[in-house]
Amino acid sequence: MRPSILVRTNIQRRLQSPIYKQPRRFMTTQQKPTWKQNGTPEIVIGTTLLTLLGIDYYLQKQQDASRKDIMVSLQSAIKHDETEKDTARETDLEKEKDMDKLFDCIVRRIPKYFDGSRCLMGVEVGDQVSILEEGVGPDGMYHLCRMQKAESDAPVVGWFPTSCLEKLI
Repeated sequence: MRPSILVRTNIQRRLQSPIYKQPRRFMTTQQKPTWKQNGTPEIVIGTTLLTLLGIDYYLQKQQDASRKDIMVSLQSAIKHDETEKDTARETDLEKEKDMDKLFDCIVRRIPKYFDGSRCLMGVEVGDQVSILEEGVGPDGMYHLCRMQKAESDAPVVGWFPTSCLEKLI
């Protein structure tokens, strides 16, 4: 006998032994349905994902458009409020410039952080200011002052802390 035939017969004997004749548990003998074999589940999953992505994109675009509309309306409201505030401030300044002075003071010191929107700016130590109204501002800690600078025609009006002024007699 040749060795290749001998090997085949040994393999055939082993396959016929009771150990190899046990049923195979993990192999199914049923055929898969044709819809599972032609890629239908993958197509359904892919279509679902693409649909969800499209819906998400559409909703994001709608949200962006509504945010832009809100921003435009807020900006116009802010601009309108600023113009109203500016006109009110201008009328207040005109009234303040025409007010009669109560008394005069000399600036003895300038606060370190003094740069608010209603503050009397451009003041130096030793300048003379006219007091138009006493006890204005937060906690009544400021005087409404007017100062005429030699360089400009228009007087400067603003608040200045009472603790930094000395009354002239």
